[in-house]
Amino acid sequence: MVLPLIEKLGDWNPQLMRELKGRLKLRNRMIVLTISLLLQSFILLGYSEVRRPYCSGNDCDDFSLTFNWLEIFRTLNWILPLVLFSIGIYILIADLVREQRRGTLNFIRLSPQSSHSILLGKVLGVPILAYLGVALTLPLHFTAGILAGVPLGWTIGFYALIGAVCALFYTTAILNTLLNQAPYQAIAGSFLGIWLGSSFLGFFEVQFEWYPPTYRYLGDWYWFFWNLSSQPLLLTLWILITISVSTYWIWQAANRLFHNPNRTMLSKQQSYWLVGSFQIWLLGLLWSQLNESTRQDYFFGCLFAVSLVTLFLFIAVMWATSPQRQTLLDWARYEQGKTRASQKLFNTSWADLVLGKRSPVLVAITLNLAITGIVWLPWVLLLPLSSQTKIQAIAGLILSANLILIYALINQLILLKKRTKSGILTAGTLSVVILLPPVILSAFSLQKMTGIWLFSVFGAPWMMFNQASAISVILSLLGQWVIMGGLSFYLTQQLQRAGESASKSLFASSSVLPSLKMGNRE
Repeated sequence: MVLPLIEKLGDWNPQLMRELKGRLKLRNRMIVLTISLLLQSFILLGYSEVRRPYCSGNDCDDFSLTFNWLEIFRTLNWILPLVLFSIGIYILIADLVREQRRGTLNFIRLSPQSSHSILLGKVLGVPILAYLGVALTLPLHFTAGILAGVPLGWTIGFYALIGAVCALFYTTAILNTLLNQAPYQAIAGSFLGIWLGSSFLGFFEVQFEWYPPTYRYLGDWYWFFWNLSSQPLLLTLWILITISVSTYWIWQAANRLFHNPNRTMLSKQQSYWLVGSFQIWLLGLLWSQLNESTRQDYFFGCLFAVSLVTLFLFIAVMWATSPQRQTLLDWARYEQGKTRASQKLFNTSWADLVLGKRSPVLVAITLNLAITGIVWLPWVLLLPLSSQTKIQAIAGLILSANLILIYALINQLILLKKRTKSGILTAGTLSVVILLPPVILSAFSLQKMTGIWLFSVFGAPWMMFNQASAISVILSLLGQWVIMGGLSFYLTQQLQRAGESASKSLFASSSVLPSLKMGNRE
């Protein structure tokens, strides 16, 4: 019965059929069935109670066995997801590492299957024994919930959320394994899955009252105009959509890397959609708090939090979209060829800079900052605040955007240099550039030099505007623009030289070949 079903699945996804045939052997199925039955038996015995007969005169009741169905349900609430989070992640990472070491992963890449189909087959097929063990225990869990009086909608929503979290964890595990490999990676991933999964499950334990089963008051939690705290179904749907969208973007990155390990994790076009969707999500999450912020300090504190989150987002986008050195050299050589053909310096079309696969990432980061401004600036302008506060907020957003552009330029310059482990060097350099200025200024008691703080410290505008003059703000902006112009000019020069060097070496090698052929003929 199992083999014909696997054959039918093979018509839809050959990789899934390959995984199922290798793992769903009779011996493995019997082991999983035995473990599942033993676990259910122990849980039932642990939460059972034998009631002694009650005697009234000569009449006595029979012995009866009762079960604490609520505790059985709550125990399985933890065991079943943690099995998926720990064992599933371990098996998935171990399988990918083993296939990479054996070289079979490259063989799979050459198959006519799409990368989406292969990765989906891995996610569905590799942890199939963990899926089977959980599926065998679900009837007991579902029945215990009904007999304990747990709302049916809560149980169904719980299943949906656990499935979404599993997809998120598994996709992240695949992406991490494709990026790098480390000793004991599968074990570390398994423990990390247990920790994150336990935190997620703890959220439900805290927000649900079990005696009797009902939802607790969740406070004032809004997303735009929707009160999530008063509508549990809407809250579940919001969490489910948030996790699903996060999984989608991680899946896109994993799919691109699996298809071609030398590609960027995200294309420039994908980065625009990612930044736009994230900023809208963040604005909706902070909408109610920001609209109620009538005090300037509270308002600037909210913007400080937004700018910090945006900084981490843009660092991730830089990492995911920045082309590596060889890709930049290929692009620079191509631009040099166009320059020779048209006699124009770097005759680069805007479409190439905005959407190109090999072009530098600076224009894409600039457009992503513009998208961020389009999301946040209308809200800032429409708030019932003074004109001075709004002008200061806009200036703070511009100062923050300038620093992010400077970080992007530094990131691209480092990737252009011929160095090993450029990713580690980039992360270290950006950490120094971001963290060192506030440390130095604080160590030398230069808190009163607001212009230097605004110029070099990310997030300083939201704390310094009360004591900063208009001149210091303008000078800070001009200083940042000078730095950006200098770094942009230096990057352009480096790309030109790299293109010329690559073109000369290419032409030299092409001119050597005819001479070698002539020598062979002689």
